[in-house]
Amino acid sequence: MTWESQGPAPQDPNAAGAQQPQGQMPPPGYQQPGQQSPPYAVPGADPWVGQQPPTPPPPPPPPPGGQQPGWGPQQPMWQPPPAFPLAPDAYPVNISYDREALINRLWGVLWIGMIVRWVLLIPHFFVMFLIAIVAAIQLLVAWIPVLVLGRFPGWGYRWIGGLLAYSQRVTAYAMLMTSTYPPFALESEDYPITVRYDEGVRINRLWGIPIIGHLVRFLVLFPHFIVLWALGILVWFLAIVIWVPVLFFGRQADLIYTIVGGYYRWGLRVSAYLFMMVDKYPPFSFGEDDPRL
Repeated sequence: MTWESQGPAPQDPNAAGAQQPQGQMPPPGYQQPGQQSPPYAVPGADPWVGQQPPTPPPPPPPPPGGQQPGWGPQQPMWQPPPAFPLAPDAYPVNISYDREALINRLWGVLWIGMIVRWVLLIPHFFVMFLIAIVAAIQLLVAWIPVLVLGRFPGWGYRWIGGLLAYSQRVTAYAMLMTSTYPPFALESEDYPITVRYDEGVRINRLWGIPIIGHLVRFLVLFPHFIVLWALGILVWFLAIVIWVPVLFFGRQADLIYTIVGGYYRWGLRVSAYLFMMVDKYPPFSFGEDDPRL
């Protein structure tokens, strides 16, 4: 039997124009002639494999102010705190008193109020004694940063300067110059008695010579010691009647803030100069409360 009698010849499935049998699926990996396979496609795998993913939409623009969503407000780069005081002619150590502070009149009952306050301050005396030990040890090496860097160390302001400020708050409470009990802390920004140091002042390195620097400063401060000794007698005489304004007016007199407060401000500046915390020689004056505090 010839091939004509056997019916039409089978077609090559890969030949161009070949018809696929009805009801049959093309074998895995089959492609039409001239059709290119997608890149990275694996025969028999998902037809979407190898296709490029859709381009994601662009991110939304940042909100006004340059802040990225989810990150919160951007903090500015850290800057050192401004030096105190701001006025160029002011002394770099100062105390400010709240002269309008109201004080309970019961504290002005003769000397009983002052005696009770001194008793209440006994725990502070123990704390200041312990801090004074640490400050004395630091004072033995505080000249090294002055000699090497030309400035008083920051930890010296924290401890030595903090102890001086601590004693000023305790003394002001004992002398009926404030109604707020002092906190057990070296620093207290919210207390009515404010003590400030200019920690950015430069100090001549020659003052950092061991022993000699402190000795010379002690000698040049000798006139201040004499004046402070005489003023101390006046302050103790005023302490005898310091309760009178509190008893009658419920507040301390401006004269007490000027003389007694000025006396302690003067002594603080002398101590700071002796300990090489400042380079400017202290003035012979009570000083004034800085309204910027």
